[in-house]
Amino acid sequence: MRETEFAAELLSAMISSRPLHGSPAGQALHTLVRARSDPRGTLVRQWEEASRAEDPLPALLQLANSLARYAATDPAWQADLEIWLQHHQSPSGETHNSIGGSAHLHGPTLQTGAIHGGVHFHHTGHAASRPAQVVPRQLRSVPAHFTNRREELSTLHGIASSRQKTGAPALAVICGPGGVGKTALALRWLHEVADQYPDGQLYADLAADSSGEPVLTGAVLGGFLRAMGIPGEQIPAEADQAAGLFRSTTAGRRIAILMDNAVSAAQVRALLPSTPLSTVVVTSRWRLGGLTMDGATYLPLTPMRGKAGRELLKRTVGEQRVAAEAEAAAGLVYLCAGLPIALSIAGARLVMRPEWPIARVVRELSDEQRRLKALSVEESTVMSVFDLSYDGLPPNAARVYRLLGLHPGPDISLEAAAAAVHLPVDDTATLMEGLVDASILETGEDDRYRFHDLIRLHARQRAEAEDSSSDRSEVIHRLLEFYLSFTAAADRIITPLDWHLGPAHPPQDRPPAFATRHEALEALERELPNLMAVMRAGYEHGCDTLVWQLAEAMWSMFLHRKHFPDWMAAYQLGIDATTRCADHAARSRMHHHLGFAFHNLSRAEEALQQGFASLTVAREAGHELAQAEALGLVGMAYRSQGRFDEAIEAQQQAIALDRRAGRVRSEALGRRRLGQALCAAGRIEEAIDQLTQGRNLAASLSDNLVKAMTTVWLADALTRAGRPREAVAMAQEAWSTLAESGSSQYRAQALMVWGEAAEELQDLVTARDRLRQSRAFYLEAGVPNLDRIDHALNRVQAQLDDGFDHSPP
Repeated sequence: MRETEFAAELLSAMISSRPLHGSPAGQALHTLVRARSDPRGTLVRQWEEASRAEDPLPALLQLANSLARYAATDPAWQADLEIWLQHHQSPSGETHNSIGGSAHLHGPTLQTGAIHGGVHFHHTGHAASRPAQVVPRQLRSVPAHFTNRREELSTLHGIASSRQKTGAPALAVICGPGGVGKTALALRWLHEVADQYPDGQLYADLAADSSGEPVLTGAVLGGFLRAMGIPGEQIPAEADQAAGLFRSTTAGRRIAILMDNAVSAAQVRALLPSTPLSTVVVTSRWRLGGLTMDGATYLPLTPMRGKAGRELLKRTVGEQRVAAEAEAAAGLVYLCAGLPIALSIAGARLVMRPEWPIARVVRELSDEQRRLKALSVEESTVMSVFDLSYDGLPPNAARVYRLLGLHPGPDISLEAAAAAVHLPVDDTATLMEGLVDASILETGEDDRYRFHDLIRLHARQRAEAEDSSSDRSEVIHRLLEFYLSFTAAADRIITPLDWHLGPAHPPQDRPPAFATRHEALEALERELPNLMAVMRAGYEHGCDTLVWQLAEAMWSMFLHRKHFPDWMAAYQLGIDATTRCADHAARSRMHHHLGFAFHNLSRAEEALQQGFASLTVAREAGHELAQAEALGLVGMAYRSQGRFDEAIEAQQQAIALDRRAGRVRSEALGRRRLGQALCAAGRIEEAIDQLTQGRNLAASLSDNLVKAMTTVWLADALTRAGRPREAVAMAQEAWSTLAESGSSQYRAQALMVWGEAAEELQDLVTARDRLRQSRAFYLEAGVPNLDRIDHALNRVQAQLDDGFDHSPP
């Protein structure tokens, strides 16, 4: 085509599209003008003049000539302009130029010189007369059992509605782990809004091929252009030129594009259209943070919650079948961890086997070693989905993935992860954030990391396949050492003067790891599920010494916060570990600490059995401190059984051992327990004497917690001795310390004694209030025997109901 003819066609199309700055054709041409490499800015300047001028014809003529001149020397530029013309040119016979009202020039013709009368350009509209466009419909159908995701669909609607405001295509990035339903969500939404994109929908799978190489951008662009009707011979071989042609072709068109399984921001960026009328949805296992610069909005997709998971199962296997086995169905959703692909595969197996009860599949999945293998049907497997994510990791990230899979707890701190993978914290943080970006690890506001349940199983299985048994055992050993050091540091803050057999406790001259007792207790409680899980794993790997040391270091946390099921499980595991490694002194401590849980639960016979077991092995070890500790437990168990003389004798033996060895804190504890036994036996004055001595010993050590608890039971004895006013003062003094102790049971005991003393003083309102507070703390601590507090509350309430004068004397 000659340059002058091309300029004339361009001019005719621009005139037909007036006002140029506000029409879709004009916007598309503006995009081409801006994209043209024009150092002098000639084209942009001429475009702006044509857009602003009251009489745009001279400027349009100048712009048309410039465009044609550039096109004559640049085939790619000419191809872009020809594509634009194809969609926006008015055919001959539809644009009429009238001169003087009588002469008619048809087609892209312009007369210059003397013109008599007005010049009028009439356009009857080009949309109906365009050459027929190919409207691609490349989207796959929505999965048959797509369920829920209402909130996410609403978010996508919001992202698309914002496209007109930004001047760029709407760009949504749906990210999440493999199998979470990213593609299904994108397809469902794009089919919902298909009528808003009349110029078609395009689809490309950008996943890396079997060799790990990402799909070539040029190949994707070629597919897009052919789908939009561009002949193959007109598609440039170079990716950059093909991208330009794609932007030209999509200019002014309303299209939706789904880019599935993207692996990089650059890969997506090269495929973006130019028009703000379009919407692009990207799915990826990676976060693709680089697309932020392109105006992307991110939609992280998480596994389904229980109700949505059950709904998906109903749609797959039938509502009646799920209703008939509601409990098994709930178990199946739980074992699939809300992952849609896992639920779909499990449901497909049940559909294929209508005679199977749901409970059968639940039994199969309950075995962690078989779970991933069981989640497969024909060519669809959960394992292959996770393998795809794993195979795309760099070697060092893949190693971290495998080793973290060996961590047995529900989540992990950065410091614990660094210990597990044996790397500096900073290096570990970088690698773990990479796993987060790959949607393999999850992270929360608490700066802790966690695996999706099924992904953790996959990581563990890859470790079993690729790492030696000794390497895997070393991970557990390092985790035990880390958690032991952490727990011992907290224990030192909570009970700084307690004695320990294990060597892991930090020396007194080391700066404390926690500022307060409360902070240390909170930290231990947060880690409790991990501590228990690592203990069990350590026992399975034969790390017996570290197992019992960790149990010993957890003692102060159990003493203050109870957690009775974990308390008993920890020390039973400790007993097994110390038995296996034949450490009698350590075994004595494990029996004692287990027995103390039974004592708190008012299971006196079991407490006594553990006390005697502790005493026996302590004597075998020749460890007098352990013997004294065991005798203290025996004495408390006897007191609970009402065998007061035996209780008093056991406590006196314990005190003698501690006094002979100069263990002041242990003696203070022993005198408190002896005082409680004497008080229960009715020997009140002797009890007051022993409790006073114990209180003074604790004060000499500045052990405020032991002093406060001894003061509580001294107040109790004073009330029984008819000295309630002194008792109230003592209870108030103890409360000032115990209120911040972090122990609900200690607070409950102080308030109970205070309330009973107030009752004796006939200050019944105070008595009722303190006793009610006490009962609430006992319930918080999980103490089962509330007889004493309930009897006291009933007495006080009865007096209040009878109209007794309840003001303090």
